[in-house]
This record gives sequence, C-alpha cells and structure tokens, in this order.
Amino acid sequence: MSETSSKASSYGAVPGDFKVHEGSLRAGGRRFAICAARFNDGIVARLIAGARSALREAGAPDADVELYRCPGAMELAGLARRVAETGRFAGVVCLGAVIRGGTPHFDLVAAEAARGVGALSAEARLPVAFGVLACDTLEQALARSGEKKEDNRGYDAALVVVEMADLYAQLEGAR
Repeated sequence: MSETSSKASSYGAVPGDFKVHEGSLRAGGRRFAICAARFNDGIVARLIAGARSALREAGAPDADVELYRCPGAMELAGLARRVAETGRFAGVVCLGAVIRGGTPHFDLVAAEAARGVGALSAEARLPVAFGVLACDTLEQALARSGEKKEDNRGYDAALVVVEMADLYAQLEGAR
C-alpha cells in the first residue's frame, strides 16, 4: 500500500508530502517456505506452530506453505539459500533455537547462524526472516516460543516475511 502525505503508522504520523511505501500483512496468492532446525526440536516445534499460525492469519493456506528441516541452526542459511534459489516462494522464514551451554559453542553457533541468514537476507531477491532464538536458559527459550502469538518469535518472523514480500512485490510492480 502506498499513500501520499502524512500517513499514520504504528510509529506515529509521518510528516511531509511524499509517497510512503509499506507492506501489508496479506499473504494470499503467495507461497512461503519455513526452514527449521531439528536441534532443540521441542522449542523449534513451537516456533513452527507460531509461524504457521501467522501465515494462516495473513491468508496463506497450508497448501501454500512448505516446511524444510535441517539438523541445526548452523545449516539454516545454506538450506534457506537453496530454497530461495528455487524461485517458488515469496519469502523464507528461518527458525531455530540455540541455548547456552557450558562451552563457547553457543556463541559460535548463534553468531554464525545470524551472520549467514543476515547475509542471505541482504542478497536474496525475496525476504528472509531470522527467527532463531539465542537464549541463556531453557526457560527463556520456552518464554520466547510461547503458545500466545505475542510471545512467539516464530509468529513474529512469519509476519516480517509476509509484510516484506508485499513490499518487494510493490517494488517489482514499480519498474
């Protein structure tokens, strides 16, 4: 949706007399992929459920959503890149959970997962959302993958992809 002049958004009024472009939360007619790690599967399953709920609410039927699983958060960027390169999807949601242990492994995995997905997001021709939890404790991971949508980072990541897919489509149409 684009509009001219003082558009109100969730951040307040935007002053000025210029075009404002924002994506909408309409997923209908678009296909989406979820790439999810199997490591810490109890937490990741909750993130997947949140993402599926957000996509359904935005109008994407289950038939337009595909789930791809990989061993862990380190493999997400590579999988998401291959999925994005198929050209079949309007956006990709990356989900995983890294929980701090007693070694520096947590820091390495969390940082590389963020770096890899972030790089893909910047390079890809479609939106890629980062829904990987990096938590100190299992309790934190459970709280961030809650059953209520406002507590579920998978839900949030899916909404980001839907909104950005709509904005990217606007940009494609503006050529």
